[in-house]
Amino acid sequence: MKLIINFLFIFLVSACSFVQKSNTEGEYRYVPITEALKKLSDEEFAAKLREASIICENEMLKVYVPSKTLDPDGWQTGQEERQRYFKNCLELRGFERKFFSAAAIKKIDRREERDMTPEEYIEKPRFY
Repeated sequence: MKLIINFLFIFLVSACSFVQKSNTEGEYRYVPITEALKKLSDEEFAAKLREASIICENEMLKVYVPSKTLDPDGWQTGQEERQRYFKNCLELRGFERKFFSAAAIKKIDRREERDMTPEEYIEKPRFY
C-alpha cells in the first residue's frame, strides 16, 4: 500500500510540473539607449554593438576570479562580478539588455521581411 501511495505522489508531482508552461521562450537582445545609436543603420548598429561587446569582454577579463579548485565560492562570486561588469560596461556604451518573447521576435522578423510601400521608399530607401 505504501508503495502505491509513493508512486501516486511521484506521479502527481511530475504531472503538475509537466503541465506548467515555462516563460523562457525568447531571448535577450541588446537595444540602443542613446538617440545617436538609434539613428544608425542596421549594419552600423551591428558593428557598434560588436565593437562595444569586444571592448567590454576584454575589460571584463581584468576582474579577478580565484581558482575554482581552491575557492569554489570565490570563483562563483567572481563569475557573477564579471557578468555584472559586462552588462554595466555595455550600458555605459549605450546598449540596454532586454528580453524579447518568441512572439515579439517573430513580429519583428515579419516587419523586417515585408515589402515596403512607395511612401516608405521615399522616406527611407531600402538600398543605398
